[in-house]
Amino acid sequence: MSEIDFTAGGFPGQRYHDLLDELRARAPVVPVRFGGEPAWLITRHAALERALRDSERFPQGPAYRRHTEPPIGRSFISMDEPEHQIYRRLATPTFRPIAVARADRGPMIELAHELIDVFEDEPVVDLMEGFARRFPLAIICSMLGIPREAERDFQRWANGLLSFPFDPEGARRAGQEFTTYLEPLVRERRRAPRGDVLSQLLLAEVEGRRLTDDEVLSHIRLLFPTGAETTSSAIGSLLYALLVDAERWKHAVEKPGSREDSIEELLRWESPVAITPRVSASEPIEFEGVQIPADAWVLFCYAAANRDPRAYRDPHRFDPTRDPGHLLTFGPGARQCPGMHIARKELAVTLDVFCERLPKMRLVDEAASRPTGTVLRRPDSLRVELRRR
Repeated sequence: MSEIDFTAGGFPGQRYHDLLDELRARAPVVPVRFGGEPAWLITRHAALERALRDSERFPQGPAYRRHTEPPIGRSFISMDEPEHQIYRRLATPTFRPIAVARADRGPMIELAHELIDVFEDEPVVDLMEGFARRFPLAIICSMLGIPREAERDFQRWANGLLSFPFDPEGARRAGQEFTTYLEPLVRERRRAPRGDVLSQLLLAEVEGRRLTDDEVLSHIRLLFPTGAETTSSAIGSLLYALLVDAERWKHAVEKPGSREDSIEELLRWESPVAITPRVSASEPIEFEGVQIPADAWVLFCYAAANRDPRAYRDPHRFDPTRDPGHLLTFGPGARQCPGMHIARKELAVTLDVFCERLPKMRLVDEAASRPTGTVLRRPDSLRVELRRR
């Protein structure tokens, strides 16, 4: 098991979860590999919850300084306290729960309909290509006030930024190209602010601090891969989870009140971020009876924890009626994902609009649609037949 490399990709559908079952049965922490280096995978729900709250043994900043900061730049996720909280408040005002709750769903709904209009008359469409990859990007562009004509470039840059450290040159090139595109927009908003998130980033002030242009650029470069790619993955897996069972999809169509529960179950059943890599403390530590060297990769495996039979009965079954309990997908504590509220809103809008517009659609190739990947989990394609009412 120590030779399994969790950057290798692959492992579609249940194959990945069978592997995690075997690792979890061995121990709460098991040695594996990550990018060719030794790593320690946390497999059990209780152990992962403890690790997520343990900033001394598993500080967040060093990991992001190692794998995110080089292509993206310095942002609040790579900072330590107390700087982290100050810059988090500067960079994420629009993503706070109250702001998201107050935000009008109307623009999101309009964008979803606009994207479906493009392919509605096609007999068969790949929903990953036609919708899941496009919708979160369109939302981010709308919020920032950025034109959408460079959508294909946004997708390429976001994927490129996520490729570090395994393709460092490609990641840096993506960051440079993205920056070249963004710099004129930032300068224009400095001169003439608008009512968009980009202007808010430039104008926000916390404890006498404001973001510089370079810091604004870093946070936008962070937002696209972390916000768009993860939500895209969740949308694809949600539609797969419902469409793979005709009765399950029919229930979602006919019972709107069940859709929120389906979203919460999806976040447990197939976490879009299956693994978050951290780096252990600068001195050797012990965790769950395992000795972990200093500055070692530690893999926070949400995919394993969220299907731990110690936490969930019959964990491999997709069951929207279950109590999600202590769902770890977005992380507990002060480092909880700030984008989780808007992600849930995007998932809810997606489900509502598809149930309204295309209630009879049917999955064409189940095997090819299974979520895959070891770090990010999503269908590579999601081909559906767009049958009419």
